[in-house]
Amino acid sequence: MTTREQFLNDPSAWLSVDEENMLSHILNFPCQCRDAWREAEGFKLPPDYKGVKNVLIIGMGGSAIGGDLVAALVRYECPVPIYVCRDYRVPHWVGPETLAIGSSYSGNTEETLSAFREALDAGAKGMVVTTDGKLGELAQEKSLPLWNIRYRGQPRAVLGYSFLYLLRILEKAGLVSDKTEELERSISLMEALQDQIKAEVPSADNPAKQVAINLHGRIPVIYGAGHLAPVARRWKGQFNENSKNWGFFEELPELNHNAVVGFSNPVQLKDKLMVILLASSLDHERHGHRFTITREILEKEGVPHHWLAPKGESPLEQMLWSIHFGDFVSYYLALLNRADPTPVDTISYLKKRLAELGAL
Repeated sequence: MTTREQFLNDPSAWLSVDEENMLSHILNFPCQCRDAWREAEGFKLPPDYKGVKNVLIIGMGGSAIGGDLVAALVRYECPVPIYVCRDYRVPHWVGPETLAIGSSYSGNTEETLSAFREALDAGAKGMVVTTDGKLGELAQEKSLPLWNIRYRGQPRAVLGYSFLYLLRILEKAGLVSDKTEELERSISLMEALQDQIKAEVPSADNPAKQVAINLHGRIPVIYGAGHLAPVARRWKGQFNENSKNWGFFEELPELNHNAVVGFSNPVQLKDKLMVILLASSLDHERHGHRFTITREILEKEGVPHHWLAPKGESPLEQMLWSIHFGDFVSYYLALLNRADPTPVDTISYLKKRLAELGAL
């Protein structure tokens, strides 16, 4: 048994690194998804919020990824386009036929506040998902629909709410079908997955720990396609924030038109990378071929890689299963990096420096 395996198998080691107990939030994710779905069941939208021609989801970081997930999940079902805005301004097409959803866990994200105000000024039908803050105050001031998140944690640890609240909103707006049965199957899959990858399972029998051990000292690059493209982005963000590690993501088939040509150089960095291929059985048939050929090219170029085939019979099941697996991997990598998964001191420093330059 290697030193890294021993460390991941030692409960005292988890406690010494995970001082704020991020593990509890990861373990709670299936319950969080169920709670979020049930809490949103009785929420009602104003009658004039139905019949919109486009949907704008405004958010950053852990709040925005919920928008990416819902947009990818319902891409082939929702009759109107869904756009995720990660900026201070909104597109010119935003107007009275737009459903604009401001999503910010703290309610004080300056980019979200700026863009949401601009959407309201353009006449959009606004609603808010938050705990409170200035965004919540704005919703109350304008008498807008307001969905309060009661769960407490880092924004990235509240994904069950920021994702499933949005999915419920689209259902209430008459844009997508009810996903209750799919969600229940997804939760069952995640609970079964936990039995295989929770912290008490030794490294030798724990696939998430094995991936983290192979990633230690390397830069992860995550590949996804279709409904798993935003999951690749989620993995990247979790490596950044939980593991305090460099990380990148790419999307198929686009990466086959550029990234594959760059596998050759710099030669000395190849062994410092680890490509993770999130390959779904539900993808377009050509995606499957492209994943296989991309793996062949990685092998030829000598780039370390790992193939992960998500469990589940529907896109939602595969998305949540993959997210849960990735959260555990990022947690174990955080332990190996001796990095407390919870605090994001660099983001706090950045916000402090921006505040010194004046309020928006």
